[in-house]
Amino acid sequence: MFKLKLTISAIALMASATFANATDITLWVRTSSGAVLQGLADKYNATHSDKVKVTQITAEQMVPKLGAAIAGGAAPDGAVLDLIYLPTFAAADGLEDITDFVKGLPYASALSPSHIRLATYGGKIYGVPALPDASIIAYNTDLFSKAGLDPNKAPASLQEIAADAKKITALGHDTYGFYFVANSGSWLIYDFLPHLWAAKADVLSEDGRTATIDTPALRETIAAYRDMAKAGAIHPTSRSGNGNNAVEAFASGKVGILMTGSYIVNLLTSKYPDVKFNVAPIPGPKDGESSFAGGDTLALMKGISDEKKKVALDFVDFYMQPEQQVYITQESGMPSRTDLAKEAYAKFDKRNLVAYDVLSKARTPYTFSSDELFVSRTGPFLNLIQGTIFGEDVDGTIAKTQADFTRILQRTNPN
Repeated sequence: MFKLKLTISAIALMASATFANATDITLWVRTSSGAVLQGLADKYNATHSDKVKVTQITAEQMVPKLGAAIAGGAAPDGAVLDLIYLPTFAAADGLEDITDFVKGLPYASALSPSHIRLATYGGKIYGVPALPDASIIAYNTDLFSKAGLDPNKAPASLQEIAADAKKITALGHDTYGFYFVANSGSWLIYDFLPHLWAAKADVLSEDGRTATIDTPALRETIAAYRDMAKAGAIHPTSRSGNGNNAVEAFASGKVGILMTGSYIVNLLTSKYPDVKFNVAPIPGPKDGESSFAGGDTLALMKGISDEKKKVALDFVDFYMQPEQQVYITQESGMPSRTDLAKEAYAKFDKRNLVAYDVLSKARTPYTFSSDELFVSRTGPFLNLIQGTIFGEDVDGTIAKTQADFTRILQRTNPN
């Protein structure tokens, strides 16, 4: 009996020691990504004594709330946020350097280049991809056939898109060749800027500090869009649309080409199985292809303890493993590692691979003032698109955009 009591006491002591050594970390995530991250945390927590606690924050509140928490010394241990905000938080010295961890990963070369680029500041890496996304085009193969176009051949340039869109519009019966979301800056950087990147141009310099608005690629892109607008080939809700009706318009069978994202394949096949479609990369004005690398990046807050940092990075390596990558694909559409794309998509529609094939060429604006430049409903980028495509003073609008970008950048660029 005495030996039994000693054994029980020893076991209890070991258990309490294990419990005492367990470490919890807090992770803030956008509500749009909350379900997937919670699912990953649940899987991790079920097999680890250390725990990941997920708190969901609405997308609109994430940046101001996280900034206030950092300033007030009450930040979470980590955050999963829109990758476009990584330069801002890194420049403000709010994030933990994880360069050695990222470079030491055996699959480091398979991480989205744009996510790593946006997470890099001053030569150090401050984040890793969590739930990536990419922009593409979807086209209705039935409408292509009816318009005398090859349904198996995607438009290889924006000039081809414009020509195809006009032929599809000529079918009549309220059919339109083209749909893009023209009244949302967030959507426009997603589906308009890739045209420029495909032509090796941009609206910002590589370091994000200088405006480079007026380029031949921009003018050629605008010319193609204006051509479609004047021909009546753009769906009438495009100009005022914020994205809410884009998928439904395409699913109605009345839109030939939709500027969209990688989510479209699984969404259409599950919700609109009768729609005949294919997808392709976003082309440049004359040739080339690119995409907007969007989605989320996981970053740790500056000053996180060594114990918590170890747990957080262990969680990253956990969700990067094949089993979790398949789960991410099932729940959100794109795995975090491109080298596992074929494995992750084995049970899903192979058209998803189009987005992954172009992800290595995808970009994201590197800027410290994304909201003012691109997202704001009164910002210069939205005004550029509305003014040049639907307005009359193209030269004046481009010049004003250059001046507005420059003014904002001069005020917001870090020293």
